[in-house]
Amino acid sequence: MSHMESFEKRRPPGREKRKNKLAVLLYGVLFTGALFSLNLFKPDLGEFLNYKFYDFLLPALPENERPLAPVVIVDIDERSLREFGQWPWPRHRVAALVEKIGSLGVLSIGLDVLFAEPDRTSLLAIRGELRRDLGLRLETKGVPADLLDPDKKFAEVLSRNAAVLGYQFLFDDEPGASGCLLHPLPGNRLGDRGKEGPWEGVIRGRGVACNLPVFSQAAGASGFFNISPDADGILRRIPLLVEYGGKLYPSLALATLIRAMPPQAVLLKWGESGPLSLFLNQTEIPLSPQGTVLIGFRGKGKTFEYISAADVLAGRVPKSRLQGKISFVGTTASGMKELKSTPFDPVFPGVEVHATVVDNILKKDFRVRPQWAAGCESMLIVACGFLSALILSRTGAGWSSLLLGILAMGIWQGSTLVFHRQGVFLSPVLPLMSLAVNFSLLTFLKFWREEQRAREQTRELAMVQEATIESLSSLVETRDPETGGHIKRTQNYVKTLAEGLKKHPRFREELDDENIDLLGKSAPLHDIGKVGVSDRILLKPGKLTPPEFEEMKKHTVYGRDALQSAEGKLGRISFLRFAWEIAYTHHERWDGSGYPRGLGGEAIPVSGRLMALADAYDAMTSKRIYKPPVSHDSAVGLILEERGKHFDPDVVDAFLELEQKFREISRKHADA
Repeated sequence: MSHMESFEKRRPPGREKRKNKLAVLLYGVLFTGALFSLNLFKPDLGEFLNYKFYDFLLPALPENERPLAPVVIVDIDERSLREFGQWPWPRHRVAALVEKIGSLGVLSIGLDVLFAEPDRTSLLAIRGELRRDLGLRLETKGVPADLLDPDKKFAEVLSRNAAVLGYQFLFDDEPGASGCLLHPLPGNRLGDRGKEGPWEGVIRGRGVACNLPVFSQAAGASGFFNISPDADGILRRIPLLVEYGGKLYPSLALATLIRAMPPQAVLLKWGESGPLSLFLNQTEIPLSPQGTVLIGFRGKGKTFEYISAADVLAGRVPKSRLQGKISFVGTTASGMKELKSTPFDPVFPGVEVHATVVDNILKKDFRVRPQWAAGCESMLIVACGFLSALILSRTGAGWSSLLLGILAMGIWQGSTLVFHRQGVFLSPVLPLMSLAVNFSLLTFLKFWREEQRAREQTRELAMVQEATIESLSSLVETRDPETGGHIKRTQNYVKTLAEGLKKHPRFREELDDENIDLLGKSAPLHDIGKVGVSDRILLKPGKLTPPEFEEMKKHTVYGRDALQSAEGKLGRISFLRFAWEIAYTHHERWDGSGYPRGLGGEAIPVSGRLMALADAYDAMTSKRIYKPPVSHDSAVGLILEERGKHFDPDVVDAFLELEQKFREISRKHADA
């Protein structure tokens, strides 16, 4: 073999290491690509997780500690119904409520109530029903006109006060009311309005459930009160604009604010995919492409000031509580209230949503998820995935955990800081998932590959052990040529005995599967000490003299010393412990008459007791230079005679049950 070939054989470990790094990096890129594709083509899961992170961030905003805008809610509550009767109230009572609110100096009154039908409690309506159903004529001569037709009175009240009516857009195929009078958003537009329609990108209504035209005309202002939660049932955003019949219409909150504080200019900034922002004078309201705004909830329900409608009607409210404020009229009474789940509160009154939106606009307290947010998060997914794969492929577990932890903390803190200071919501959830998934999967991959390497090294170590044992055994064979088959046979005898005894109560703890395997590997070394015995004695054809026999006995000590010396250099390696035990004690006898130490009974290691019987059986049934073999049956009889003398009684009992296997092993590995 040339020096170059030798050098090439030494290179694979480095090449293998580089190959592993490249594999980790490649898998990391693949995992990142899979997550990026999931975010691109199946965004629902990502949006759900983004919502949850938004809910986590929202309560910690410093704006939640700021004073509320001057918004008051006039509540048709339980007490109002007890004092003034069940809902719906007669139209004259509603007119009285609006009149009294207006007289207290409010800037505008947003009515979160729909008046889609004429008042059925008016005298005109009752007279018509009596005539139609019973044929009776109800005389109304002398009754004031406003009592005959409260709707007319209500319209007059609406026209005298800064009232804003609410209505609802419909989005299914069911047709809405006809002849509706709605009030579109005033103002100009700036930028591209889209190519497929006049207001492409904005939520589009298919129909509308509206107020009677007489009311809409009298009020002069109206806005829709549609509120719908996200896919998980939590309300986080509300449409500020809806397109219907080619025109844009404002929400009830926006219309009420404009009525209270008419802006000098209303400007819509439009992009290719939809509205970008709405300007009211110098206030820029950021919009999503669909014309929605994220709601900056200030806390749980009833954060704003609530005034019972009963107190207003009864004149129990001082003017100072409403003067100069924006009011909304709604209901929280049982069976009537429209409750929504929000990040703060699972039972948040619907009328307070409109109040919160007005508060956000007046305080310029906006939360915004820009159009580029999803693209930015996708790029962060790719960046985090690639960086995590690079770190994991280049560093160990400790540094990887530290660096990825720092990176994850930076992304989390950065997202939180941007949201708190700028109100811009960039979710770190998917980028962090990219880090977590890559860390988990690539760490598993590295662990799996290391486990494979460990198994391979264990297999190689086992092969080295076997090769070492075979080499040492071969060394014995060079001195004693009759031991070749003897080694194979005794190895199998010992394993067979151990398998037969592993469930025996006395042997169960020592003879587990691992120890049985090690015993089998160690058995061939039982006579390794013979390499230290003189050929004159080792190869003598006749009976040994007492001094020669004493010299032969020393092979047990020679074997123990050699194997213990190797064990001391290699460390505590089990197979060598069994090996020197066997080499040292396999000529001890149960009755204590053996050598080299004269150990007896349980003092003899289990390995030595097993080897003693295996060695004796093979010595009896094999030809030696100093004796002929005996038959299997004769050997069984001789071993039985030595039960409790030479051999452990339980080992002999196991041998008797396994004697046919011993016969088969003897035939299979017979000397040539």
